[in-house]
Amino acid sequence: MCKPYLILNLLAFFCLQHANAQVEMAYPSQSVNYKVIQDDPKDINQLWIHVQPITMDASQMNVAVGSGVEATYLPSSKLEVKGGIRGNLINALDFYRFASQKSASITWQESKREQSSMVLTNTFARFYHLEIGGTYFLKEVEKTGGSKIILSENPVPGNNGFSDMIEVDAKISEKYGIRLGMSSMASTVSLRQAIDRQDLSLVGNQGTILSKSGTKTSNGFSTQGNTNELFTNFSSTGFYLGGAVQRVKNISINTDRQGILSNNSIFTYYADLIFNPWTQLDDINAKWYGKSTTEAFSTSTINLQKIGGRIGAEVRYNQASFISLGAELGYMPAIQNEGFYGLIKLSIPTFSFGTTRSKLATNIGRNQSLTQ
Repeated sequence: MCKPYLILNLLAFFCLQHANAQVEMAYPSQSVNYKVIQDDPKDINQLWIHVQPITMDASQMNVAVGSGVEATYLPSSKLEVKGGIRGNLINALDFYRFASQKSASITWQESKREQSSMVLTNTFARFYHLEIGGTYFLKEVEKTGGSKIILSENPVPGNNGFSDMIEVDAKISEKYGIRLGMSSMASTVSLRQAIDRQDLSLVGNQGTILSKSGTKTSNGFSTQGNTNELFTNFSSTGFYLGGAVQRVKNISINTDRQGILSNNSIFTYYADLIFNPWTQLDDINAKWYGKSTTEAFSTSTINLQKIGGRIGAEVRYNQASFISLGAELGYMPAIQNEGFYGLIKLSIPTFSFGTTRSKLATNIGRNQSLTQ
């Protein structure tokens, strides 16, 4: 069920990874006269509020489409603090929680000819993910490179498919830092794959045994196959440690036809090692259909993976109100062999606050044109 969503996340991640390179495509245009009015990658805002109407978490354990909010704060040029929460509010878009509410049950053989069932009575968790952390930049290098700026109108007659771009010389701030933080998440998960792949059994306190071959009860009867729909709650909390590279451009030009245009992108690439010591599965609670008997099944025999890793990329802009986008791929702490995941976060709008100052250019650089 999760494969299409993992493929979608893979495509989105690599599109974001190469977003800066994609901007390098330029289409023929008429000459544009302009002058640089600001070129300072260090003169950026201090606070971003990311409103995320769409987030997608697709993993081997669950798929959840939701929304969230994040904040990015720069108390100094060397430190970036980030925190956010995302979750699901629509049951149908939290796939395994939705499935658990429709079909969570255990089938057992009451006699040679008669089958009965148990209804799972767990309160199944709604998906959420909470994270807070920071990046401390150890080194900053300022370079000179090209910056593609999209023109706000299309000067080429008949070319309606793409906006024109021009290339200007710009300063680029490249930072290298270390990341540290903590995260916590919860989700409803299915245990079918874990029972099959790990070839294990769940034993109830009334003597019922659940395995990949079916259900065996204390009366000695067994089902002919495994038709059980087993769901429970998974939660994981811990820490991450990694590194980041950030590239900042903050250039504005005044053109003779389109007015003031800018390229003020902030690209961040990161990789983390994740360690979540507080990772667990809830036990399964069930009630026998038509009877007052209840039974609890321990999930302690299911192996969990508490170590994971991820790579990610995000882009935001040094503008009062615009967009931002983030994506991740990795292996999260999870049920053993079920940790691969992908993540997309689309923020519309992203609000940015701080004091930036415009600086007039004191010289005309290479490849620049000034007629006024």
